[in-house]
Amino acid sequence: MGEPGRITALLACVLFGLVSFGGADGSSWRQVTGPPALSLPSDHGAHPAFRTEWWYLTGLVHGEDGRRYGFQLTFFRQGLDPSEPQPGQSDLRARQAVAAHLAVVDISRGRFLHAGRLRRAAAGLAGFATSDLNVWVNDWWLRREAGDVLRAAAADRGADVGVELQLEPQTPLVTNGDDGYSRKGAAPGNASVYLSWPRLRVTGKLEIAGRRLAVQGEAWYDHEWGTSQLGVGVVGWDWFGLRLDDGRALMVYRLRRADGSPSPFSSGTLVEADGSTRHLGAEDFILEVRDRWESPHSGAHYPSRWRLLVPAAGIDVEVRPLVADCEIDARASTGTVYWEGPVAVDGSSVGEGYAELTGYASSLADRF
Repeated sequence: MGEPGRITALLACVLFGLVSFGGADGSSWRQVTGPPALSLPSDHGAHPAFRTEWWYLTGLVHGEDGRRYGFQLTFFRQGLDPSEPQPGQSDLRARQAVAAHLAVVDISRGRFLHAGRLRRAAAGLAGFATSDLNVWVNDWWLRREAGDVLRAAAADRGADVGVELQLEPQTPLVTNGDDGYSRKGAAPGNASVYLSWPRLRVTGKLEIAGRRLAVQGEAWYDHEWGTSQLGVGVVGWDWFGLRLDDGRALMVYRLRRADGSPSPFSSGTLVEADGSTRHLGAEDFILEVRDRWESPHSGAHYPSRWRLLVPAAGIDVEVRPLVADCEIDARASTGTVYWEGPVAVDGSSVGEGYAELTGYASSLADRF
């Protein structure tokens, strides 16, 4: 990494919590301590009184060229200073920062392209609404329109990647955990509010390596906010958002401790074909790692094939990445390195989705 890269990475560390005005325990920020009294559409928007928030889109689409592609577009909001602005302070003083990650996977060619941005939420560089979903970093944006239609656009000419998407929910909004209260540790505040649309119909355009294609397919949307989410000893997580061919959708996350063992606060949600939901505790699913992949970039060793069982739901499947190398080096934006890519599901059900693997290149303890 050259000198400009080192400076950018240092800025990312400062902005995204390695140095935090609120302290490592997030004590100056509001905490999620119980089921929220949701108010929509405002709760689709930002919650700047909490330290961390993200809006996540992942999907698989077919292009007009007959090939399959995966995509990810994520916006992260990080609170930096919970105090109220004082008279005379500069408009450039950073109280909030917004980062965004964009990735596209050409599955048949095994090609993975990604880009990222980080800006302070000031002087028009980046921002968010609190009345509804509308978040942006420069000319990258995600917003909600009438009928819960989501629209998103982002492009990076240097990385030769971009998306312009319209996404329409096909199932009701899911409140994960206890009516949206997703507990992740024993201490008060080790929790987030966690909302999802597991099935969205996607249409739009995709750019990859100099080609612009019409695409259509399905996507998953997550929105989560909190302050000191991870419990003591948790270094990362393995998250899966899967759409099954029987109409069900399954989300599970295994919170992982330093020795690789799962936290008892690991959790999930099974969405039935009719849209009804079943909360899954750590005891309700089994995740067995069957293979591993070593990143040639970071040297991290990631799981690369799993057996996933939800016995009470008759689910016994193998989950495998469609492309091995989907590692995102986001040290210049959020200060993290993680794996995020499309996966296939086979076994008692067939399906597809996305997996996210964090904390393998470096611990996320005290970061979320």
